[in-house]
Amino acid sequence: MTSGVEARTGNEGPTAEQAVESVDETGLMENLSWSMAAEAVRLVSSFAAFLLLDRVYRPVDFGRLMATTALFATLFPLASVGGGWMVLQRVTKDCWSTRNALAMTSGLTVVGSLVIGSIALVLRPLILPQMPPHLFIGVAVSEMLLMGLVEVTLFAAQATERLMAKAVAWSVYGLGRAAAAGVLLVVTDDTGLGSWIAITIGLGVVVLTAAQLATVGGLVAPALPRWVDVRDGLPYSVGFGAERLLATTDNILLVRFDYVAEAGLYAAARRLMTVSLAPCMAALHAVSARLWRAGSRSIVDARRLAFRYTAYGAAYGLATIVAWLLLGDTITAVLGETYAESADIIPWLSVLPALTVLEIFAATALTGAGLHNRRVVLTVFVGALNVVLNVLWIPDAGWRGAVFASLCSSAVYVVLLWTVLAHAAGSWPTRRPDVAAPAGVERTRLERTEMP
Repeated sequence: MTSGVEARTGNEGPTAEQAVESVDETGLMENLSWSMAAEAVRLVSSFAAFLLLDRVYRPVDFGRLMATTALFATLFPLASVGGGWMVLQRVTKDCWSTRNALAMTSGLTVVGSLVIGSIALVLRPLILPQMPPHLFIGVAVSEMLLMGLVEVTLFAAQATERLMAKAVAWSVYGLGRAAAAGVLLVVTDDTGLGSWIAITIGLGVVVLTAAQLATVGGLVAPALPRWVDVRDGLPYSVGFGAERLLATTDNILLVRFDYVAEAGLYAAARRLMTVSLAPCMAALHAVSARLWRAGSRSIVDARRLAFRYTAYGAAYGLATIVAWLLLGDTITAVLGETYAESADIIPWLSVLPALTVLEIFAATALTGAGLHNRRVVLTVFVGALNVVLNVLWIPDAGWRGAVFASLCSSAVYVVLLWTVLAHAAGSWPTRRPDVAAPAGVERTRLERTEMP
């Protein structure tokens, strides 16, 4: 009689490892599809809203709005104390339940937004005196508090690879903004910024509700922040705050140095660059949790995965450069005569998406491998370099100074990230994965407090 083991030899199906790998790849493609769908909806609807808004507001008003929005987008990581990335850590590495992690980071975001928003309001006369206080507060509520809560919720969706929630949230957000901008264009020819800000606040509440329902099946009340959460989140807060500063300093300083009309034109061109990055950002969101898990095994695994994804993204980045060089002159037909000068900015900025693609996977790999402190050092250094270059070049060169400062800073960041990642992959010891708690088991308050 043939033994049971022998009987299966030669006729058996896939091994357990092969089955897991197959399911893993299937899950990746499904999540990538949802993430691409979300970015496509946001891309089309946001671009539609952008085109409508540039017909509602003059470049001066549009520049003030974009500069204030950029300011609070920059301050969000500080206000949330790194909330989104804390969700990824708590769920993928510390084995918290999604609801507990989301409640914790939502509490950090609410309290942090009140503190950071109050400080920004006091400093408004020095930072952006062109924006009236009531509009300044409105943008803070919309872009830092409400969209901050949405962002940490979508990070929870990334951590559990439930990116359908992201598609739902961005669909509601993008379509709502496009519809609202269309209404403003039709209803009146003289719309103040207050109308748009009020709409974005109401829309933020709707999007937050949709995102939480799609992610955890219900609304999540913010939990009172604890010191251990603030301590663990501070490195993420500083690092990602510096990255936001790197991306938004130029527009803020253009307004600060009274290039307000140029800031509107520059913001329009910069927005188009962001639009062209949508596919790569969708891919990053789909694979973030995988990069973190690879980093839990070893820095070598994280580097290999980051290099693979970056190779795909680099090809896309080169294609965007060619596309913008060929299509940049058609921008007047798209944006209208008011923003015709943005066509002069686009060729100079066309390299920026390609540089960004070279950054994003390497930076995420460093964080996932437990080397976030190194990423923070690099980001703070490059962010400070960006501020210095903008301050030196914008007063004399206007938007051209902003472009050169952004390109130089991004190029330096790419070189530093890959240098550190390559060196770490060659010298950093492989770490044994931490023992995870059983799936679905929530940690007690004592266990959570004692986590490193």
